[in-house]
Amino acid sequence: MGSLTLSKIDRLYWMGRYAERVNTSLRFLMKYYDQLIDGHPMDHREICERLTVPDIYTGNDDFVDRFVFDENNPDSIYTAADRMLGNGMMLRETISSGTLSYLQMAFNDLVAAKKSDCPMIEAQAMIDSIMAFRGSFDDSVEDEGVRNIVKCGWTAERLVLYLRLGIADRMCLKEMGKLIDRVRRTPVRTRSFAFAELLKAAAVGDGGKLPDERGDLIHAAEELVEI
Repeated sequence: MGSLTLSKIDRLYWMGRYAERVNTSLRFLMKYYDQLIDGHPMDHREICERLTVPDIYTGNDDFVDRFVFDENNPDSIYTAADRMLGNGMMLRETISSGTLSYLQMAFNDLVAAKKSDCPMIEAQAMIDSIMAFRGSFDDSVEDEGVRNIVKCGWTAERLVLYLRLGIADRMCLKEMGKLIDRVRRTPVRTRSFAFAELLKAAAVGDGGKLPDERGDLIHAAEELVEI
């Protein structure tokens, strides 16, 4: 592992996961918000069930507001963004101050969107800041091991969310292939049962089709990295 301590590997991995949780969840919620405006939204209770989060919401509008912006909700995008930034601050010397600044901008964008009359439109700025973070991270961090640990984090999170939210099989298989490739090139330890499950699914999925029951794959992606 070289100079990377287990603590630093853990922070790098979870910084990646939280950054992607914010990114993918917010993109999904923006589409959901458009459906809500058009009068044809998916029931928020189905989304809660898919994400395995408690349904504490009074309706679709309340779900959009509190799932995105509630700082006291442990499942909210706000909470994920706060944890993303917290890990980034502890990694300032590893990822550079310039790269960290984009995480701070993303968090500030979310706070600004919360105060806006059109919060989900303003939230696009947060997605832009996270994409800027990813570009700066790739450009500024020379250590390939560090880059791959973070990329393992955000690929694992994206795969989990894609599987939970019913995203197309081909998209899930694409992320699965990336994850398998990246964990092979990092110092992270993987759980053998989880890695084997993903390898089996990737092989079977050559035809572009995943099992109808995605539960085992979700569990494998969640438990893949052992820190």
